[in-house]
Amino acid sequence: MSHVELISPLADSPYDSESILAACHRQRVMAGPGEALTGRPVTALIDIGSDMLKLRTEYRLPAASARRFVEQAIERERLLGVHHPHKTWFLWSPAADNETVVIGNVTPHLLALNRYDELSKRYSPSSQVGFMAQMLDDYLAVLAKDELSLDLCLSNFGVDADDELFYLDDDFYPGSNLTMLSDALGTWVRALEWLDVALAAALGKLLSKSLRQHFADAHVVTVVAEGLRGVFVPPQREAVAKALIDALYGEQTFTYQAPAPRSSGSVMALIGDIHGNAPALECALEYLARRGIDHGVMLGDVVGYGPHPKQCVAMVRALQGWSMVRGNHDHAVACGEIRGGITSLASWSLKWTIGQLDDDERQWLSQLPVYQQGEQWLAVHGSPLDKTFFNGYVYQMSYIENLDELSARQVPLCFHGHTHIQKTWRRDGDGDAGDSSERQQLAEAAHVLISPGSIGQPRGGEAGVELAIIDLASRELEYHRLPYDMEQTLTDMSKQQFPSEMADRLRRGQ
Repeated sequence: MSHVELISPLADSPYDSESILAACHRQRVMAGPGEALTGRPVTALIDIGSDMLKLRTEYRLPAASARRFVEQAIERERLLGVHHPHKTWFLWSPAADNETVVIGNVTPHLLALNRYDELSKRYSPSSQVGFMAQMLDDYLAVLAKDELSLDLCLSNFGVDADDELFYLDDDFYPGSNLTMLSDALGTWVRALEWLDVALAAALGKLLSKSLRQHFADAHVVTVVAEGLRGVFVPPQREAVAKALIDALYGEQTFTYQAPAPRSSGSVMALIGDIHGNAPALECALEYLARRGIDHGVMLGDVVGYGPHPKQCVAMVRALQGWSMVRGNHDHAVACGEIRGGITSLASWSLKWTIGQLDDDERQWLSQLPVYQQGEQWLAVHGSPLDKTFFNGYVYQMSYIENLDELSARQVPLCFHGHTHIQKTWRRDGDGDAGDSSERQQLAEAAHVLISPGSIGQPRGGEAGVELAIIDLASRELEYHRLPYDMEQTLTDMSKQQFPSEMADRLRRGQ
C-alpha cells in the first residue's frame, strides 16, 4: 500500500503524512527552463494551495539509502539556516512492494524573486532591492562559513507571507570563488530594466557592507567589483553597472588607467618583485636613468623577503609617472593578515615586514591598484586569468589558458610578475611558444605574456637584478640581468637575524 513517511519533522510542523500522500497523487508540473516553475527538469512540482510539494524524481533509491540522503540534507539545512523553517522532507513509497522510494519535500508557498509582475504588486522597487541584498548576504554568509555556494538565480529565492526571504533550491554547491556573484550582478544589470542607477547604487552599498562583514579582507570588494566590470553590459546599461561598481568601492578608489607616457615615449621599463632589496632597486633605477628611461610599470611586491622595506617603499613612492600594481606580499603586509598556503620563510618575512612599516606606508601599499590598463597593454602581479589579480601564476601549465584570456579580452600585451623568472609566452601564426632570449621581436605576435623577472629575489638560478625594457612602437623587448651590491643586502639580512636559508636563496638566485 502506498504510504509517506515524514523525516525528522519539527514539533510544530503543519504537515502530516496523510495530506502529503494525497498531494503526491495530484497533477504534477515539471520544472525547467521555459516552464511556469523553474528548477531541475527532473523535478516534479505539485501546487497544493498554500504549500509547494517537490518530488526529486531523479532519485529512486532503496529506502535505507534514501533515508541517509534525506537525513544528511536536513542536517546541512539546519546548520546553514537559509531555508524556510517549516520545510519538511519525506519518503514516498508509491506501492507496498516497491523496493525503491521517492524523495520529496514540502515547504510553504514562496513568491520567487523572478516573478516580477507579482512582486511589483506587493513590493516597491527599493523593497525588491532589499530582498536581492538579503539574498546576496545569505550567499556570502554560507560562502564565508562553509565554502559552499547557493545558486544565485532569482528563481531560487522567495518571500513568504511575512516578507521573509528563504532559499528554494535543495542543493548547495562546492567552491569558494566570487565569480558567480559578479556574474549574477551582471545578469541583473542586463535583465532588470527597473534596476536604475539609484537602485543599483543602493544595492552596491548594501553588498559592500555584507562583503566587509563576512570577509576580513576587504580585497573581496575589489574582486567582485572588477569581476562585474569584466562582464558584458550593453551600452544602455553601462551607467547602471558603473553606479553599482562605484557604490561597492564607496570612498575607496583606485586608478586603473595608466598615466600618459613621459619623455622616453614608447620605450618603458618593466620591474617587479623588488621584495625589500634596496641595493638591487637602486641598481635598476640607476641603469634606467643612464638609458634615459623615465617611466614604466612596477608589477608589485615592493616588500617581503628583503631587509629594506621602508627604503624600497620610499623609492617606489618617489617614482613619477609610473604605473604600479599591488602584489600579494604588498597586500598581506597592508592588511596585516598572514594566511595559509605560503612557505614558512614567506610567513616569517611578512610578519617581520609588518613590524617595520608605519601606518602611512602600509596604507600606501593598500592603495596600489590590482591592475593597470594601458592603450596596448594590461599589467597585473599574478596572471590575467586570476580573478584575485595577484595569486595566480603564468607558467608552463597555465600559459595557454592565460593567452586565451588575452585573446578573449583583445589585449595584445600583458606584463606580470609573481614567477620571479624572466620569460615571454607568445601567440602568433606559428602557435604558442615560450622564449627567454635576451632580445626578442614581438611585432608578429598577436598576444604576449611578459615577466621581467625579479629585482630583488630572482628564481631562475642566477643572482642579479632582473628587469625588462620594451618599445611599444616597435615591440622590441630586452631582458637584463645586472650585478649589484648583494653583500650589502646579505649583511643587512644578517643584522636583522633573517633565517640563513633566505640568504642562501638570494646568493643562488633561487
